Amino acid sequence: RVSPQQRVHSYFLDLADAAATAEVFRDASVRTGPPRIVFHAAGVGGFSRPFEEFPADRFERMIRVNLFGTRNVAAAALPLLQSGSKLALVASLAGLVTAYGQSGYSASKHGVVGLAGVLRVECAPRGIDVCLICPPEIDTPMAREDTTSRPAETAAMKLFAGSLPLDPACRYIVDAVVRGTFLIIPGRRARIAWALQKLLPRETLNRLADRMVAKVRRSRS
Repeated sequence: RVSPQQRVHSYFLDLADAAATAEVFRDASVRTGPPRIVFHAAGVGGFSRPFEEFPADRFERMIRVNLFGTRNVAAAALPLLQSGSKLALVASLAGLVTAYGQSGYSASKHGVVGLAGVLRVECAPRGIDVCLICPPEIDTPMAREDTTSRPAETAAMKLFAGSLPLDPACRYIVDAVVRGTFLIIPGRRARIAWALQKLLPRETLNRLADRMVAKVRRSRS
């Protein structure tokens, strides 16, 4: 809930610019005091193509915004965070499981997953919770843009993990961040997909993915 005592300030910046990101965080902390929760959700996606059709500039932009941007937010926020505060980083289920046609997005989000794991263990002695948020597809304008042109193989894999309405997904995520949960995966089907990723041998997972792709292609022939 918003109270009359709350103050809101907005900034426009390129998160791939480390110096500009650090300056915004310093200014915000002066205006509002040290942050208790830093929630980083900025990212780019909305573009799925087989790797050989994936333009190099699109791939690089996803890495710069999604991975370097996350690094820059963490680097700007951590000097300001105190014991009992939280750093919440949004990755994606695509950072945990295979996603056809999403080489740039998946690579960037796998990087965020790895970074968050390192930050968790480094921040724990300071009493700072690091939360890693890995949602499946959520009904947002970015996701809807991708549905208009994504390969059928991408759609089939995303269907397996499910899609979530925005409001319930946000409520689940916020509640888990408040509790200080590290790995947050909203959506029952998404959690099942992650459980299979952990429990099944890699060879079995590969066969399941290959069968899913083959089934889609047979349906087109």
